[in-house]
Amino acid sequence: MPLSTASTCTSESTFSRHDSLFSFGVSSSRNAAELKSFLGNSNSRLRPGATVLPLQAGVSNKQSARLHAVSLEQAKPRARVEVDIVLENDCCIEGGYLRGAVKLRIRKCHRKEAHILIADGKVRVIGFESIPGETDRHSFYQRASPLSVITDAYTRVYDSQPDAEGFSRAMEGVHVLPFAMHLPVDSELGSPKGSPSLQNGVSIRYIAMVSVKVKDSQTGKRSIAHFYRDCQVWPRFDPAIVLAAAPRPIQASAAGCLSLVGGGKKVRLTAVLPRMTWIAGQRCYIHLSVTNETKKSVRSVVLTLIRTTTLFRPRHPKDGCSSVDPDACQTATTHKVVAEAVLERSQRVAKGHASAEGWWTGIAPGQEVQFAHHILIAPDALSVSRARLIEVDYSIQVTLSAGALTSDVRVTLPVRIVNFLSLDPIPSAGPLLAPDSSYARLV
Repeated sequence: MPLSTASTCTSESTFSRHDSLFSFGVSSSRNAAELKSFLGNSNSRLRPGATVLPLQAGVSNKQSARLHAVSLEQAKPRARVEVDIVLENDCCIEGGYLRGAVKLRIRKCHRKEAHILIADGKVRVIGFESIPGETDRHSFYQRASPLSVITDAYTRVYDSQPDAEGFSRAMEGVHVLPFAMHLPVDSELGSPKGSPSLQNGVSIRYIAMVSVKVKDSQTGKRSIAHFYRDCQVWPRFDPAIVLAAAPRPIQASAAGCLSLVGGGKKVRLTAVLPRMTWIAGQRCYIHLSVTNETKKSVRSVVLTLIRTTTLFRPRHPKDGCSSVDPDACQTATTHKVVAEAVLERSQRVAKGHASAEGWWTGIAPGQEVQFAHHILIAPDALSVSRARLIEVDYSIQVTLSAGALTSDVRVTLPVRIVNFLSLDPIPSAGPLLAPDSSYARLV
């Protein structure tokens, strides 16, 4: 058998056996290459003639990679098959449903063109992270479902029985396929992290993508038609567990002098949080215990919410090895104040007045007091555990001050911030109806 024929057969069998557009749990370099191939550039534009590599262990060099590469239909000058995905809502919570419609357009054949065969239509939801200065992206979440499972209208696209490889002839025209895709709560293919607001160049994104395998009935040439749109996926939490009081309260203590010179007696501060997890947009109350042994009055308390973003830049091997050790990386950490609450000492009792502005009277010398104050957590705050490239932590700094030209006493408490959507998901809209009311699916 000639080499070209043998290579073609190998490529065809690989294409038909494997889910060729995107794989999960492979090497970081392969993962980044796949994301780059089907995402396109910053404007989502694909490189002309763009291809994707099928999942095959035997592909070990560039020549083999070119032989096994499958073209992307959307990157062709004149696509035979075009797809689109229209979402009912851009926000999903794991355990719920992604709903919308897939639009499949089969272009009319020209006189010299053969019929088009299609197979293995799928909808995927993919979450990935990226950092500035790095061409690599890392996918941490994926869910995929065949169109045959999530819509009842997929069989109407065909006008022939499937061949040995599962391809069927597609009817020309535009097909609209309403779908409802379940996003199960499991971590086998990663867990969602939500959509945090991060610094420029740092992103955690989710896309909903539809893809269909395409084959020319005459030449046997293969390609993949795909299209994606941005969405959000949030984790699901049990409020009874997440908002439960900590077995041991989160506590931090410090003692310091208020005098710039130092020495002498001190102010002793203890700050306590009843639980670790708080909801973005809510008040976070901190209980304070202060003993003032100095001769100065404590005049203000400042609560500061600080976001700490840590970026992990992989160190790529210089020996040409394709694998990257996730622990071999350089870290860059930034801190940013995202919210602040200032509690000033109230006015003193004045002759002839029945009240005074403020509720907190400060801490006089020799006084020991217990009180609580709150800070409003930023509505876009969100803690993000590290997958590979990004980690976001939050902390609350408590600062006592006696005014200008004095030293401060401060402590820091760690907090975990979640979004309200993770505790109270979007209510279901009820039955899913086809445009012609031909079927209903309760979701």
